[in-house]
Parts: sequence; structure tokens; C-alpha cells
Amino acid sequence: MTPVSALGALFRAWGAPEAERPALINAAVAPDFYYADPHAPAPITSAASFLEFIAGFSRNMPGAAAELVEPVDMHHGHARCTVRFLNGGKVMMTGQYFADLDGEGRVSRLIGFAGRGAE
Repeated sequence: MTPVSALGALFRAWGAPEAERPALINAAVAPDFYYADPHAPAPITSAASFLEFIAGFSRNMPGAAAELVEPVDMHHGHARCTVRFLNGGKVMMTGQYFADLDGEGRVSRLIGFAGRGAE
């Protein structure tokens, strides 16, 4: 899996039907996955916990989704990407994410920030 396809799958899972989420997440993340963002109550340290986290997102905002905005910036096994969170086709929030990638292009560490930071 390429890093861009791994990140794309990971964020597609946010809006995917519940039955499709495990396959998307498990293909995209490394075994030692770590996730943190301002909306998570604590860092998430497994694919299973991440699945629970995004299931809560779907319960709280039915029909909401996330989409990776390309291009993705990458160097030396790291990536930076922008993600839009949508509901009803309207952008609710934009986030900036920083990822560490394993040797197979899977996401091992993903840190998210609300907004796009100072420009």
C-alpha cells in the first residue's frame, strides 16, 4: 500500500458503512498504530480503539465523512496532509495531520490538529 492510499483509506473509514471500516483501517495502519487529536480524550494505541473512536464520530454525526485533500507532502517516512470533515456535503472542519509511515507505507503514528495552523 502506498502512503497516500493508506492515508486515504484511513480517512475514508470515517464515513464508510460500519461493516467496511475494519478492512479499511486494518489495511492502512501498522501493528503498532498510535493516534492523537484534540477531539480524542486520550491517545489511541490500537486499530480496534481507533475503530471505536470513529464509530462514535458516526453516531454523533450521522452521514458525516472525512476526505483527504491532496497533494500529501512526504519525506523520509513522514507525511503531512490536510483533511476535510464534511456533513451534508458542507465542510464542518479542516484538520492538519502528521503521519509516521512504516516500511510498507502503512500509518504507524498519526497526530491531528484542528485547522491548518498559521499560514
